[in-house]
Order: sequence, then C-alpha cells, then structure tokens
Amino acid sequence: MTPPASSKVPFAEKMGFGLGELGNNLFWQFFMYFQLFFYTDVFKIAEGVEAAAVAGHMFLVVKVVDAVVDILVGIMADRTKTRWGKYRPYMLWGALPFTVAGLLAFTTPDMASNSKLVYAYVTYTFLMMMYSFVSIPQNSLLGVMTDDGQERTVLSKYKFLFAFTAGVIVQFATPILVKHLGGDNIAKGYQLTVLVYGIVAFVGFIVAFLSVRERVSPPADQQPNLALDGKNLVTNWPWLVLVAVTFPYILHIAIRSQSFVYYFKYLVKEWHVDLPFMGPQVFGYGTIMAIYLIMGTLLTIVGTLMVPTITRYLGKKGAMIACVGTSSVICAIYYIVPTSNVELIMALQVAASLSLGPTSAILWPMYADCADYSEWKNRRRATALVFAAAIFAQKVGWAAAADVQGKIMRATGYIPDSELTPQAVNGLLLTNTLIPAGFGLVAVLILLVYPLNQKRLQTIEDELRSRRQET
Repeated sequence: MTPPASSKVPFAEKMGFGLGELGNNLFWQFFMYFQLFFYTDVFKIAEGVEAAAVAGHMFLVVKVVDAVVDILVGIMADRTKTRWGKYRPYMLWGALPFTVAGLLAFTTPDMASNSKLVYAYVTYTFLMMMYSFVSIPQNSLLGVMTDDGQERTVLSKYKFLFAFTAGVIVQFATPILVKHLGGDNIAKGYQLTVLVYGIVAFVGFIVAFLSVRERVSPPADQQPNLALDGKNLVTNWPWLVLVAVTFPYILHIAIRSQSFVYYFKYLVKEWHVDLPFMGPQVFGYGTIMAIYLIMGTLLTIVGTLMVPTITRYLGKKGAMIACVGTSSVICAIYYIVPTSNVELIMALQVAASLSLGPTSAILWPMYADCADYSEWKNRRRATALVFAAAIFAQKVGWAAAADVQGKIMRATGYIPDSELTPQAVNGLLLTNTLIPAGFGLVAVLILLVYPLNQKRLQTIEDELRSRRQET
C-alpha cells in the first residue's frame, strides 16, 4: 500500500534525521567497543584481576540508577510543548552537554585509586544521563515523523545506515586518532579522540533539529495524566513482550561486542597471510580487529538496506526471529573455530553481519507500533514513554553485559597485559561465542509470543488515520 502524501517523509528530512543518528552513534559506538577496555587497560579503574569486575559492576549500578532518569525524560518529553514540537528541541538543548559529558568520562585524572573510582562513577553517571536526555526524544521521533508503518521502516533504514556508518568511522578512526593525538600517552589519545567525535556529534544534532518535522500528535482532547499513562504502558502486552525481547537481544550483541578487543588481543594475536603482489605479511591484533569490525559493519549496512524488502515479505516479527536466530547459531559456531584460523573467522563474520544487520532497523519501528497500539486501544499516546523503556532496556543490557563479562574475567583469572592462563583464555572465548549465542536464542523464544502481525498492524494504522481525519 502506498502511504498518503501526508505520511511520506521527504528525502532531505530523512538525511537530516540520519545525521542526528550519526552524531549519537559516534558516541554510542565508541562506548560500545572501547569503554570497558578504556576503564580496564587505560584508566585502570582497579588493579590486576579486579579491574574488569569493578568496571562491569560500575556499569550495572549506574544503569540501574539511570532507569529513573529514562522514565523522567520520557514523561517530560511527552509533556513538552514548543513551536518546534515535543521531541526535536532536546537535540538542540542536549547537544553541548552531551559532548562535554563524553569528554569528562574519557578523561583520566591523576588521582589516587579511590578518588579515580569516584570520578569514574560521577562522570559515567553524567554521561548516561545526557545520553537519556538526547536519545529518548530523538528515538521518539521515529513514532511521530509519519503515521505509516512501512514508511517508518524506511525511515529506520536511514537511521541505522547512519548509525552503522558511525560504527565504521569509530572502528577505523579510533586506533589512528588515539595514536596520532596521544602519541605515547594513550590516555590523552582517548580524551582527544572523544573530543573529535563530540564536535561531529554536536553538529549532527543541530542539523537534525533543523531538519525534522513532527506530524503525529496525541489525540486533541488528551489531558496530562501520569497515572493513566503508566497504567496503559504496563498493560500494553506488545510493549511488555518487546521489552522482554530487547534485554536478551542487547546481551546477545553487547557481550560479544565488548569482548572483541580482548578476543583479538589475547586469543587471535597475529594473522599470517600471503597477499598477492605483497608476499607474506603478518598483521597484529589491532589490524585484524579493525578489518574484522569494519568488514562486519559494512555488511551490516548491506543487511540494513534489505530491511524494507525483508519486512514486506516476513513482517517485522518474522524477520526478527529469522535474523536473530541465524546470528545466534553462527555465534555458537565460533566456539569450535581455532583462533589461528583467521580466514574462517572472517568468513563467519560475513554471515553473522548480514544476519544481524537488519535487526536494529526492525526493532525500533516495532516500538513505534507499540505506541500506535496503545493509542488505538486507549485513545491516549505517550510515544517517549514507550521509547524510554527501549533505551532503558538497551542501557541495562549493555551494563549487564559488562558486568557478566567482568565477573567471568575475574573468575577465570584475567589480568591486563599478562600471559593468560588456559582458564582465562576459555573465559574470553565463552564471552565471544556460547554466552551471547544463548541470549540470542532466548530473545527468539520470547519473540514467538509477540502479538502484532502485519494484518493487525494495518488494521490499527487505518483506524488511527481515520480517527485523526475525523478530528
């Protein structure tokens, strides 16, 4: 079905929305791949075997506290009224504080160990608060820029094309920037690198603020009622299922993503390859990881481009089940692959990235569908509150992943920059293979009970559009 003209989003607006995602994800992708490593091996949040566990525990504690912030930001955004809309202004208001928060979090102060730990808690808490302040309203835009379900999926494609492009930039540029800007001082390198990303992120947020428009509003007669919004949320069965899916889904991605740098540094180490015209070459772990991650992200972008086609035939639910299930199986296969066989590791990365690539671009429109379902059922709309739960599940998932990984690394005797024991090696291998695979399969099982199929979504969409035309 071709959406009505009022439901279509102009190309320039899609690009502006995407640039906001580029800015957001320069930070998020940097956190995703390098924050745990930064705290254990650069900031040195604790000594020896305790470093990873202390950092992981901090992530979990801060994210649980941050849950309150997520809900408050969602409530506040849904009640914001400006000439720019409800959600757009937060990118303008939060651009500079978010940049400053990132810079502070990746600054290594010259302090005693206890003071450094306090500094890490304070700055990381501030960073997560500012992430909530910008990201919850920004993601809520997906539910109000258009009322057409398929157009939202296309819009989500742009969102994640720019997000994954940010991933390529981070994966390729971070080692270069850290070395170039910091020289022998790796702590300074990380600080100045995040400053560079922060400046680009600031520009992206401003461009997005100037570009996007909000077209879907709550019912005209809706009055603020926090208790009723809360009741509608916790009785929204599709939303409850999706939150339950998001947590293990994020663990599936996060545990493995945070383990990459350890996997390549301590397990793979070197790649001996005979290249045409160049002869035998030996690549260190940093180069191997960069090739692996960049190749994976480029293939993820290819997978994202296929999202509108996949969802048109399988529906969002069917596409998520197929993609996450395939990714989980491939992840489990890694456990039996010798770490000396880099060629096979790269080949599996092709399949894993193509299968996992579409999932983020499918999941976020599903949250917008939950907002539509709530409006259809209850005649009230609280878009940001719905997305606040998605952001919360995402952040808690990443924090829990770091906590799980940190505890495994401590239990198996991981000590930074040392010769690892067989137990420590197996611990790192598990966090890159079987453990994330298991969480992915849990997500698939929960998805089976998600109730919004394509036929039901079309009925909801048509009825909501009819109601809006009547008013």
